[in-house]
This record gives sequence, C-alpha cells and structure tokens, in this order.
Amino acid sequence: MSSDDIITSRSLLVTRESRVPTAVALLVTAVMMTVTIVDFVGDLRATDTFTSKTPDWNITFDVQTYTMQAVETLQDDETRNLEFDMAEVTIPEGYSLGSINVTITSEEEEGVSVQCDSVAGDLIENGLTAQWNSPMSNLSGQDSSCQPIELSLQVYPDFDGRSIMVSAANEYQAMQHWLQDGWGQGVLSVDLELDVNSPLGFDPVGQDTDEEITVDVVVIMFKANISLIE
Repeated sequence: MSSDDIITSRSLLVTRESRVPTAVALLVTAVMMTVTIVDFVGDLRATDTFTSKTPDWNITFDVQTYTMQAVETLQDDETRNLEFDMAEVTIPEGYSLGSINVTITSEEEEGVSVQCDSVAGDLIENGLTAQWNSPMSNLSGQDSSCQPIELSLQVYPDFDGRSIMVSAANEYQAMQHWLQDGWGQGVLSVDLELDVNSPLGFDPVGQDTDEEITVDVVVIMFKANISLIE
C-alpha cells in the first residue's frame, strides 16, 4: 500500500460522519465496564455483609432420665452377662437418647467387710448404635475396695448436657446436628465378673463363696431448645 493510500484510509476514519459512531461505541463500552465493576463491588459487599452478620444461636437441653435395675448373685470366679433392651425405654416426644450411665454395686460395704471382693464390669460393644470409641465413654471398670463401679456410654454424638453457641444462617441449620435419628437403638450388654477375696486369704468354713451385685442403668434423654442471640 502506497503512502497516499494510507493517508486516504486515515482520512476516512476521522471524517465527521465516522466520529459520531466511534464516540457512541466508546461511550457504550465505558458504560458497560462501569456497570460490570459496580455489580462486582456490590457482590463483594453482599458477601462480606452475609459473612459478618451470620447470627449466633444458643442451644440448651432439657434432660430426662429412665432407670432400669438388675440384682444378681454371682459365685466365686463367675462371669455373667446382663442385657438391657433400649426398646423398653420410654422416650418422650421430641427427645433423643443422649448417654447411658451404669453403676455396679456389691453388697459388701467398706469398713464392714474384712476383705472386699473383687468385682469387674464391662460394657460389651455390639449392635447398639452409640459412640463406642468416644473418649467420653468409659466401658470397663474393676474394684476391690467395696466402692461402686461407674461406667458410661456416649450415645448421641457430642452430647454432654451443656449449652452451646453456634453460628448459622438460620434456625434450621443451627439445629441440624441435634435432629438425627437412630442413636440408642439396640441392647446394652453388661458383663459382670466376681472374684471372692476371703478374709486373710482363706475361708475354712466355705461361707464367702458368692456376692450379690446390683446393676443400675440410667438412660439420659434430651431435647434441644434454640434461641437467637441478639
């Protein structure tokens, strides 16, 4: 292309007729860019507002208990299994099964018995739906000082009866963790074992050969309540 042709092309681009469409196109482009930037900044502000203003909720628990008991007489060196069916527990409407406490008590009393018998208890992991591996569960115990043995099984995840605060967009999300079904279904299996400790290590007349053991099972149930923290 010759220099005359280049000059002619440039002249066409800067004619009066071409200036108006070019200016309009540039103006439209600037407006569209401005709108896009404003929308982007607005979205950032909306996201920041949502994040910073997520409400806090206070969750508290109403607690009720259900008690079962079994009294068994064990012979020396005997191991016996007891079962407590959770289907027999009366659970009020709106409540869930939170945890199970087991107390094993022998008939001997400290300070009265010359030599306390050795009693052991274990909660046997089976099909009962619970938190068997939770650090809040205490599945085994043994005592030879005439003291009760305290065992526990955490059933519902994270339940300890204490109120908590959660951040959530709405009440449903805040309560979601406490609306699970299926926990606490099955049979609680308890193994008892007795080892008779005769006074001074011998029992010439064969009188100390057994022990009456009482097992108290306390089922703890809860209902979650929620309130908005202003």
